[in-house]
Amino acid sequence: MKRFYIKFLTAILIASITGISSNTAQAIGFKHKKNSQAIVVSKTSKKDYNIDNRAKYQNDVHSVFSLDDCIRIAIEYNPSIQASFYNQDAYKSRIGQAWANYFPSIDAGVELSRTGNHYNKEIPPYYRRSVYNTSSYVPSVSANMLIFDFGKTKATADMAKRQYEGAQENTKENINIIIYDIKATYYNILFAQAQVHVYQDTVKDYELQLSQAKGFYEYGKKPKLDIVTAEYNLGKAKLNLVKAEEILKVAKIRLSKIMGIPDYTNYELSDEMTLNKFGINSDDAIKLAFELRPELISAQKEMEAAKMNLRAARRNYTPNIGIYGSYGNNLGSEYDVRTGQIGVGLNYNGLNILRIKKQIDEARSTYNMTKARYQEVKDTVYFNVKKCYTELQTASEAIVMAKLALDQAKEQYRQVTGRYKAGVGDAIELKDGENTYLNARLDFYNAILNYNVTAANLEQEVGIPLKQIEEKVIDITREDL
Repeated sequence: MKRFYIKFLTAILIASITGISSNTAQAIGFKHKKNSQAIVVSKTSKKDYNIDNRAKYQNDVHSVFSLDDCIRIAIEYNPSIQASFYNQDAYKSRIGQAWANYFPSIDAGVELSRTGNHYNKEIPPYYRRSVYNTSSYVPSVSANMLIFDFGKTKATADMAKRQYEGAQENTKENINIIIYDIKATYYNILFAQAQVHVYQDTVKDYELQLSQAKGFYEYGKKPKLDIVTAEYNLGKAKLNLVKAEEILKVAKIRLSKIMGIPDYTNYELSDEMTLNKFGINSDDAIKLAFELRPELISAQKEMEAAKMNLRAARRNYTPNIGIYGSYGNNLGSEYDVRTGQIGVGLNYNGLNILRIKKQIDEARSTYNMTKARYQEVKDTVYFNVKKCYTELQTASEAIVMAKLALDQAKEQYRQVTGRYKAGVGDAIELKDGENTYLNARLDFYNAILNYNVTAANLEQEVGIPLKQIEEKVIDITREDL
C-alpha cells in the first residue's frame, strides 16, 4: 500500500498539465516507514577492525542503501565504534586483574655457584689436602596466596565491574550519536536531491521563458530587455543547479565517512523522509530517557564505581590473611641441603595511617563529584528531551505553514505565467513569481527535513527509536508540488 501510494502520487504529477516537472515528486517521497527495532550491541557485533574488510565497497560496484543499511555498515566499519569496543574490552580485563589478588603468586629461580681455592706454591702439600673445590646449583620455588583481605579485593573488583558497565554504556552512546549523524546526513542527502531537482525544473522553466521572450520579441510584442532578463535568470538558475549538485556530492562524502567507507560514493538511497507523527508525549519521552539513555546510565555507573573505590579505600586499614610456602634444594653441595616451609600469616603491607586517611578523603571527594556529575547529566537529558520535543512540535506546525505558503506561491506563479503567455505580463513580474515559487518549494522541503532531523535528535536524546503512528503531519495531494 505504501509503494502504491508513492507511485500513484508520482503518476499524478507526471500526468498533470500544470507544467511542473515530475522530477520534484521523485526527489522526495512521503511514505510511512515503520519504526525499526533498537540496535542491540552484542558480542557478535564486535569485529576486529581491518581496513581490508572494506574492500567490497569499491566504486565500480553500484549499491542502493536504505537507512538501516547505512546504520548497519557504520556499526561494522566505523573506526570510532571499533575503538569503543576495544576500550570496553580493556575495562573488562580490569575485573579479572582485581580478582587476581586471590590467585597464587609464584616466585621461582635457580642459583649456580662454584667454590674453590687458589693454591699458592709456597703452601706445603699436607695443607693442600684440607682445601677443596666444589660447585652447586640451588633451584627454589615459593608461593603466596591471599585468603582474605576483609573485602578490599571485592570492592576493587566491584569498582572495575561498574567501570566496565560504564564503558559498555559509552559504546552504546557512541553508537547512538553515530546513528543520529547518519540519519541527519541521510535526510540532508534526500533534501539535497530534492533541491537539485527543483533547480533542474527551474532551469527548464527559464529555458522555456527565454524561448517565449525571443518569440515575443520577433513579433514585436516584448522588448529585448525581456530576452536579457530571461538569459540572466537562466544563467543564475544553472549556477544554483551547479551549487546544489556540489552540496549533494559533499553530503554523500560525509555519509560515506560516517559509515566508515570514506572512498565509496557509488550508491543511491532508497528511503524517503517521513511525515508520520510519533506516538509519545513529553513526559513519556523523559521517562524513557531516564531509563534508557546510555550517557545517563554511564554517569550512574561512574558514580557507583566511585562508591566502590571509597569502600576499598576505607578497608585499607584492615590486614591481609594469606598462606605461603617455599621449597629449595642445594644440589651439588657437600651436604645436599633441602629446605621448605608452609604457613599462614596475617600482615599489613606498607601500612601508613596518614596516607590511608588522605586516600579516603580523595575517594570521598571523587564520589561526591560523580554524584554531582550524574545529577548534571540527568538535568541536561531532561532539558534536551524537553527542548527537542518542543522543537518537533514546532517543526510539525512549520510543515503545515510551509504547505500553505507553497499553495499560494504556486497559484501566484500560475497566474503570472498565464499573464506573460497572454502578453499582458512583464519579465519582472514573471521573475518575482518564479522566485517566490522556487523559495516556497525549497522552504517546504526544508520544513520536512527539519522535522525529520529534529525527530532523529529526539531519538538520540531518549536513547532509542521512537514509535511512529499512522497519522501524518499533513496529507499529500496532487496539488502539493
